Amino acid sequence: MFVEGAGVPGVPGILPMLAQAGLIETGRTTFAEAALWGVLGNWLGSLAGYGFGRSGMRLLPERWRERLEGERVRGLLERYGGGLVIVSRTVGSLRTPVTWSAAPLGYPFGRFAFFSLLGALLHVLVWQYGLWKFGAALLTLARRAETDLLGLALGAALLWGLWLGWRRWRGGGPAAPPPPPAA
Repeated sequence: MFVEGAGVPGVPGILPMLAQAGLIETGRTTFAEAALWGVLGNWLGSLAGYGFGRSGMRLLPERWRERLEGERVRGLLERYGGGLVIVSRTVGSLRTPVTWSAAPLGYPFGRFAFFSLLGALLHVLVWQYGLWKFGAALLTLARRAETDLLGLALGAALLWGLWLGWRRWRGGGPAAPPPPPAA
C-alpha cells in the first residue's frame, strides 16, 4: 500500500487488500487491523511521493517532468484542490501526477497530508470492506471465467490455425517472398 500510495505507476493496491481480505476471512487478522495498516501504508506512501516530488522529480527525464508539472495538473489542483487529492488516492491515473506534482506546483504540505489521509481512509475502507465481503465470490467468478476463457481462446486459436492451413493448401495463402535481386 505504501508503494501504491507513493504514486509509483503500475502498482495495484488491490492485491495487498485482497490478501488482507483472505486473512480476515480465515481469522488471522481483523477488518480494523487490515484497514489500519492499509490506511497507514497508503497515507505514508503519499507523503513519501510528495517528498519525491519536492526533491526527486529533477531526476526524471525533462519530458516526463513537463507532463507531470504541466498546465493540466496545475489547473486541476487549482480548481479542485483537496477534492482532487482525495480522489487521487483511488483513481490510479490521477495518483502519480497529483502526488508527485503537488510539491513542485506549490500545493501546501499540510493540506496535502490532511487530504491524503482522508483519501486513504476512503479508499482503503471502501475497497477493504468490499474485498472482505465479496472478494471470495469475485475470485470464484474470476477462476471460472479464466477456465471458460482459456477454452474459448484455445478453440479460437485452433480454428484460426485450421483456416490458415486451409488457405495455404488451397493456394490462397500469402505469396512467397520475392527472390533477392541478382548482383
